[in-house]
Amino acid sequence: MDQWPNFQVFTFREFSFSVESYKEYICGCLVNSGYVNCVVTFKQHNNGNYHLGGVISVQIRNNPLKDKILSSFEFDSCVTMGDRLMMYIGANHSNVDDTSLHMMTSFMGYTRERKDYVTNEPTVGNIFTTNQQIVRIAFKFVNPDRLIEFY
Repeated sequence: MDQWPNFQVFTFREFSFSVESYKEYICGCLVNSGYVNCVVTFKQHNNGNYHLGGVISVQIRNNPLKDKILSSFEFDSCVTMGDRLMMYIGANHSNVDDTSLHMMTSFMGYTRERKDYVTNEPTVGNIFTTNQQIVRIAFKFVNPDRLIEFY
């Protein structure tokens, strides 16, 4: 895996990742896995300035897991975090209690005043790379403690 410096804002325009398989974990235990055929596209708007509407839109085309993850959602910021790029919304008030989000807002500040997550909406997205190429994407959910990884 590539190594990134911690807590640096990462900006980009748009990129896609072709997915061939997934794994789903609940409370750290593998509960589902299989082969899938979809494309996850990330597009950052307004040069990454979330105060100017620079959200990161995420689209899962041909989403085979619609009951597990939304086909369209967004994040406010992308930062480097050691072995990953981490996307998140740092809301001052939210309907979820997520340790990762608390950590990010303590270091990076709030990105918006309020965020109410809906069912199957990820709270955090992580992108793992090797030689600057995406090898895995992981989306974290809070209720229940769930993770979906795409390969």
